[in-house]
Amino acid sequence: MREQQELSEADAIRSTFIFHPPVDDAAAWQMTVEGFVHALTAAFPEAFTKYRTSGLRRNSVVDFEVEVQPETWVEGVASTPVENSAVITVVGATAAEAAHFALWLRSGLVPRPDLIRFSSERALDSGDDTEWQIPAGGGFEEIRSLVAEHVEALDGE
Repeated sequence: MREQQELSEADAIRSTFIFHPPVDDAAAWQMTVEGFVHALTAAFPEAFTKYRTSGLRRNSVVDFEVEVQPETWVEGVASTPVENSAVITVVGATAAEAAHFALWLRSGLVPRPDLIRFSSERALDSGDDTEWQIPAGGGFEEIRSLVAEHVEALDGE
């Protein structure tokens, strides 16, 4: 029997999350948009991806939608604003949905599990540029709890 997760109010709030390498090592992921699509579709063969040109930098980005767990879909955009750098935005996700995606990033895309940082559109809009780090170890619940903590930290603002 699975333990019931203790959910907080933050678990119901939908946010736009930004996943990226450490700011002081922006090329740590050595990611290309094509490499992201390859890793995503290898892990999730039913993933939807669509390339387009960014209106800001005129570089290639990819929109994606993927079922990271049964009945758990995330959608977002992956881009490389600077060569080998990466910004992956997950749009309108709960803490749990973002955590499932982050768990895949850690195990399926980044070269080392300690290289994932995140923030949210809400944090950036409020002037908070803190880099939150996805834990290098632990499972879904540890990541979900951290992402929910991030959302809760902004709830009072």
